[in-house]
Amino acid sequence: MIRNVPNRERIVYDELLQKLCALLFTYQGMIRITILKNIALVTYALLNLFSGARGSNGQLSKAALARCLPLDLGPKSREQRLYRFLANPRFTPEVMIPLLVALASGTQIPGPVPLILDQTTIRGIPTLLMGLLFEGRVLPVAFSCFTYSRIPKSQNILEHALILAVMSCFPAKQRPWLIMDRGYARVGLLMQLGLEGIPFLVRAKKNVLVYWQGKAMVLGRFPVKVGQIRRYSVRYQSKKKEPLDLIIFHGKGYKEPWYLLVPANAPLSAEAIVALYAKRMSIEQGFRDWKTHLGIRGMVFLDDHPAPRLTRLLLAFSLSYLLCLALGQTLPSQQVRAFVEIPRRTPRHGTTRTLSVLSIGILKLSLPQFARSARQELLTIIHRLLSGQGILAAGPFPP
Repeated sequence: MIRNVPNRERIVYDELLQKLCALLFTYQGMIRITILKNIALVTYALLNLFSGARGSNGQLSKAALARCLPLDLGPKSREQRLYRFLANPRFTPEVMIPLLVALASGTQIPGPVPLILDQTTIRGIPTLLMGLLFEGRVLPVAFSCFTYSRIPKSQNILEHALILAVMSCFPAKQRPWLIMDRGYARVGLLMQLGLEGIPFLVRAKKNVLVYWQGKAMVLGRFPVKVGQIRRYSVRYQSKKKEPLDLIIFHGKGYKEPWYLLVPANAPLSAEAIVALYAKRMSIEQGFRDWKTHLGIRGMVFLDDHPAPRLTRLLLAFSLSYLLCLALGQTLPSQQVRAFVEIPRRTPRHGTTRTLSVLSIGILKLSLPQFARSARQELLTIIHRLLSGQGILAAGPFPP
């Protein structure tokens, strides 16, 4: 069916696309409606690609994405529509962050929830990501792609701005814990986060100098046994001497202990802090999902300024990724798991499962016997998102 829209659009609507538009149009006061419409089209096309319409050895390409756009236009016109969307300077990364936070978290977050910050490289383009943990994966809420030659001042400013943009979407008392790896253990950043009331957990390198009981000590010299957790009140860095809590944990089989830094007198126990940091590795699974399983590494941008275009694509990609994760978590999707999964004989990390919720979601979209019910479940998921129940807050989705 083609609605009565201008000839230049010629959008082919079905129930799923209508629901996607309805979901996105609730944010039309913050984001231009033409941008929201294009995001709905790209999300719809990506869901089709995830169900098996990809080429190039499973990698995504702009040509394949354009072919799946629900437009009653020729292939050249569809490619031009996609390229105009990716090159649109009015579609800035910041406008999508409140939308993605709302879809991921809903109105309330059961705390403490980790918000993970990390960096990867996609087709040679450095990419910052922030996301909330969900079923061993990360729900992306913010991306920032950049090239070092075009950063106005420094990458540190870019990272701090991204943190503030995401944290401003949460009430002060419901802010998630910001989990960071060793590359972010800068005393300047930690001091700023403390002044802004942002709870953080960062791992430090073993050669970092701290002051404990008035004496300077390198972290690697603090004694800790395998399986033991120790907590100290320290002052971080020789010049600033920022007061922090140091938690040291040496897990069985670890090459070296974890040296974890949190704000002084943080309300969490040492065991809870170690458990929070252990979830950080979920972001590595997310990077693998986007690059390999969903083929983002196949996207090539040959223009002189590829970073903004990749950022716009990833922001549109986030909604389809979020929907696939939610689809793999529905109760009816356990039938798909029972049909396709070969469980491990010996549990690994406490489970015998071999397939992630993302794999289950994609298989449900692609297998003929489950495809129709998958679309109905997507409609149910979008309906719940429309009611303000985020993916993280809602938990397993019922039939």
